[in-house]
Amino acid sequence: MRHKLIFAVAFAAMQAFGASSMDNCLFNGRWEISADRARTSAPAATVQFNASATTLSFDLEGHSRWRLDVDGTPKEYFVTGEERSVKVVKGLDGQRHRYRLIKISETNPGYVILYKISTDKAGKFFDKPAASNRRIEFIGDSFTVGFGCEGGPGDSPDLEFEKTDASKSYAFLLADGLKADFQVNAASGRGIVRNYANIVPEWTLMDLYRYTVPGAAPAEPDAAVYDLSTFHPQVVVIFAGINDFQGDPPYGDKAKFKKAYAELLDKLRSAHPGVKFLLVSTKIWPNDDLTPTVKAIYDAQVASGRSDLEFLAIQTENTALLGHPSVHSHQEMANKMRPIVARLGKWLSR
Repeated sequence: MRHKLIFAVAFAAMQAFGASSMDNCLFNGRWEISADRARTSAPAATVQFNASATTLSFDLEGHSRWRLDVDGTPKEYFVTGEERSVKVVKGLDGQRHRYRLIKISETNPGYVILYKISTDKAGKFFDKPAASNRRIEFIGDSFTVGFGCEGGPGDSPDLEFEKTDASKSYAFLLADGLKADFQVNAASGRGIVRNYANIVPEWTLMDLYRYTVPGAAPAEPDAAVYDLSTFHPQVVVIFAGINDFQGDPPYGDKAKFKKAYAELLDKLRSAHPGVKFLLVSTKIWPNDDLTPTVKAIYDAQVASGRSDLEFLAIQTENTALLGHPSVHSHQEMANKMRPIVARLGKWLSR
């Protein structure tokens, strides 16, 4: 009964608004889109649209943090709960702008649903924003999510939700700076063949990667498998494996790790002809096994005749929540990767 009441209130609120459309929206990230809703679990998943409005309303379901940008500048942050509700953003100037709604929290497990975006009665939507001719995919773990980047080493782990901001992760910053469309396919605590502390061992990053809405897949036997042909990145940044070799042992089997990593590269080459890769690593504790393992994968690829990939070992400033990179560290990572990604994508200015 409570859910029905909340929905009725939300529906009544929606009736006060004018133009409503998702046909005019450009989605970035993996979204499961149907006639009446769009569902995602991806960090940094975005919806862009052109509109004139003094008020915008977002009909949403699922516990998440959001950021609304106007012409690329943050306008408002807000939080939604598990129940379906309408978030109203007021104080807009009624002129035409490019709006971008960004899901800045992680949803793993789970998902969020966007049912509708509406303007005030005098507002209107314009043509869907054009897709970029630059496309990047990021595959990784909590470092790629932007987990806890706004926190500090002394903060309570219970602040994970409040301190995570995927719009401040190196992945979002890098794509945004290069004006590229992108996907962030990352999940905290997950590894290539072994998860942190061996949590949910049947659902590694590679298992989740198969699905359109990875956060929903473990609870849905008929979860949709993602169609790789729907988004063809020119560059894929892989920064994964931290959880395979960190935390309490036993650690991931290096031979299995190398095999699974190489299989991922071949899978992506087959799905995206001509794609380029940046393989990223960093120092981890206690044994610092990740960098030599990823470097060995890179060396083996080059020795086999591959010339479509580069390797980068970076140093991160792990001073945020639970030893994760800070906002400043994410900015530094984006700066280090940017020229390499731009070169791989052939996007360097002349």
